[in-house]
Amino acid sequence: MVLTKKRTLWLSVLLGSLSAYGPLLVDMYLPAFPIMEADFHSSASMIQLSLTMCLAGLAIGPIFMGAWSDRVGRKKPLVIGTALAFTACLLSLVTHNIWLFFLLRFIQGLASSAGQVITRAVAKDLFDGKQLTKFIALLMAINGIFPIISPLIGSALLRFTSWKGIFGFLGIVGLLLLLGIILGFKETHTVSTSAQSAQQSRLGIQAIFKDRPFILFVLIQGLVYGAMFCYISGSSFMLQNVFSLSKSTFSLIYGINGIGIILMAEMSTILIHWFDELQQLKIGLIGGLIGAICVLISGFGSNRLWLALIGLFLVVATLGLINAVVTSLALQRQEQHAGIASSVLGLGMYVFGIFLSPLVGVMGSYTYLPLAVLILLCEIGALILYQRVIHMVRQ
Repeated sequence: MVLTKKRTLWLSVLLGSLSAYGPLLVDMYLPAFPIMEADFHSSASMIQLSLTMCLAGLAIGPIFMGAWSDRVGRKKPLVIGTALAFTACLLSLVTHNIWLFFLLRFIQGLASSAGQVITRAVAKDLFDGKQLTKFIALLMAINGIFPIISPLIGSALLRFTSWKGIFGFLGIVGLLLLLGIILGFKETHTVSTSAQSAQQSRLGIQAIFKDRPFILFVLIQGLVYGAMFCYISGSSFMLQNVFSLSKSTFSLIYGINGIGIILMAEMSTILIHWFDELQQLKIGLIGGLIGAICVLISGFGSNRLWLALIGLFLVVATLGLINAVVTSLALQRQEQHAGIASSVLGLGMYVFGIFLSPLVGVMGSYTYLPLAVLILLCEIGALILYQRVIHMVRQ
């Protein structure tokens, strides 16, 4: 399919925004964590559990979203998923029960996973090779804008409304995305008959799980995202409680780290002229490990804010480079099963975060030692897996 520059730009904005809607649901209410802790008469770990429920939805959704889009096309699941996420956001406005709020958070994550999974499949429908890497990097850059602005918007909204106002705003965003899909997105996937689709799904699943390098790429991405979700879960308490920073300062720091994601995602389009994708992956993983070490060291003795901020920036920013090249490497290995491959990638992104994010708060909200240790373990694990995959791919 030949796309004009105008059409490519529109698709980049729409697909980037759709893939960012899930992270937006994760990020925007972070400044409200201490307020929600008091409002729900709950603990830091319980409030962090609402984040875990959203991550669980984001992890479970990809299990069937990709295969579903291979069967019925890309547009229908995008419409249904975005509409459901929009509805769950509006229902959050009228809940006073924390368990019902947990359920709505799970639905928000489950439904918004359609945007993350299917946008990657659409990219594979339209592009290949280096063009695919560049387009994914562009999506990541657009995607990276939202972590910058979402906590800032969340903090601004908290000046005029409660945490529920944040979910009202998220509902409006969902409605705009839904209109964008209905009015401005054309189907990119040719739908086969039901029997053919079922057979293709079975063959696709078998092919993917027999592809060991693909699975290792998924696990590498999962561990790096695990470190990211530890940061997301604990940074609000870390910076506001441990370092006594204000909500607005926390949001500013969070935004600066988001800028790092954009810069590193765009960096992959420049580095590709000198380094292949595997070499870029190594650069990103080493940068993340250095950042993790800085975060851990900053907590010993008198807490060193500057060292912690440098470390967090490296951990978060390198995600932009790593995600762009891992997604491209993985999808190029499974060209015939882009939807299912994208589902497995989506599942891998969140599976570690589900289990790790609640552990960040096990020692209370006035220490970040668990956060630092978990991030370090994730980055070390990702580098170990890289050594295995590089040996397999280059044999």
